[in-house]
Amino acid sequence: MASKKILKLLVYLLFAVLVLMPLFVIFMLAISKTWNYPSLWPKWVDWGYYFRFLITNAEMQASLLSSMELAVGTVVLTILIAYPTAMALSYYDFKGKKLLNILVYLPMIIPSIAVLTNMDFIMIKYGLNGSFFGVVSAHTLFCLPYAIKLLYDNLILWKDKYEVTSRNLGATPLQTFFKVTIPLNKNGLQGAVMMSYIVSMTQYLGTLLIGDGNYITLSVRMFPFTTEGKYRIAAVYGITFMLVTLIPLYLIDVWVTHKGRKLA
Repeated sequence: MASKKILKLLVYLLFAVLVLMPLFVIFMLAISKTWNYPSLWPKWVDWGYYFRFLITNAEMQASLLSSMELAVGTVVLTILIAYPTAMALSYYDFKGKKLLNILVYLPMIIPSIAVLTNMDFIMIKYGLNGSFFGVVSAHTLFCLPYAIKLLYDNLILWKDKYEVTSRNLGATPLQTFFKVTIPLNKNGLQGAVMMSYIVSMTQYLGTLLIGDGNYITLSVRMFPFTTEGKYRIAAVYGITFMLVTLIPLYLIDVWVTHKGRKLA
């Protein structure tokens, strides 16, 4: 018992050092006016600086809007592609299924710079470079492996037996999909939506290359401030980035949990 308590304490301590302490430093940077080496604590803290910056800075608001637009568009396109792909892989046996399973994970295996460079050439060729659809497509490419895997792992548990039963009882394909397939696969869908949203929000190189400078997201704007040593502004962008990532994910989780309880 004593060893388990010590192990638990060490895990909590490790979590505090690796996660909570960096978050605390970022938070203090965002609200401090002067915090110079070798001071361990800011000399002047302005609690309202973050909110004033968020409300008055037009660049921050534009970046926030661009990030949200691209993330929502990426989630929609990813689910539209990933859901039928996962259903095909989990429900049916067909020629080339093993090859398709491998191709799904290629964006994770091939270096992203190689994928994006070739994708950029294709986008330029078809006039999609710098367009909303072009950037969303680039984000979707990196979201698909996660989304398909999460959906597939959930769909394979049930196969298509409930869908077949629903169709035999007279339900239309749309009724079966929305009333049977999605409720049974809500956990996989929730995970796919969350991962797609997170991956899209954190995309830097894809947004910069394919976006051609038309979409300056939070991650794109935050990176130069970090490299130039403007840590206070970078911390403000970092906190905003965490909030717009975590709050929607929390709301999705609450909504899916509530819907699951109602179905139960």
